[in-house]
Amino acid sequence: MLNIENKKRTASPVDGQLQIADDIGRLYARYGLALSIGRVFGLLLASDGPLSLDEIAIALGISKSGASVAARDLERVGVVHRLGTPGSKRVLYEATDEMESTFTGTFARVRDSLNAMKRAQSHLGPGKARRRMKEMVEVHEFWLRESTGILDRWRRRRQSK
Repeated sequence: MLNIENKKRTASPVDGQLQIADDIGRLYARYGLALSIGRVFGLLLASDGPLSLDEIAIALGISKSGASVAARDLERVGVVHRLGTPGSKRVLYEATDEMESTFTGTFARVRDSLNAMKRAQSHLGPGKARRRMKEMVEVHEFWLRESTGILDRWRRRRQSK
């Protein structure tokens, strides 16, 4: 009888990074964003150093152009930085260390929603629909006021570290 040990394969850091990339990709997709954007962001968040587009594409099994589009979108919203390589055209990407920027887009969407709700409210006559819309306006205004306070407290907390 053979004595074969059941050895568990230990997860490598790369496996962990890919799991994080996939988890964040699925999360982003749930909110209507491209899966690839979330996966690239997750990979960059989980990486200790900057990555090239080739490295991103290979790690995630996506095209270099797909990695480029995702990285540029993430850069545009301020959660990723592009780093040049001296003496080379090679571009590296790195997640920001300023995590509050991840909420900037959310706040912008809430402000846009608030403006749309205010416009809608002005077009409604008296009745249940107008009362609902008024409630939506109020909850959006409350959310924005509270989020400003949260960010202020976060900044003070970061400065005290």
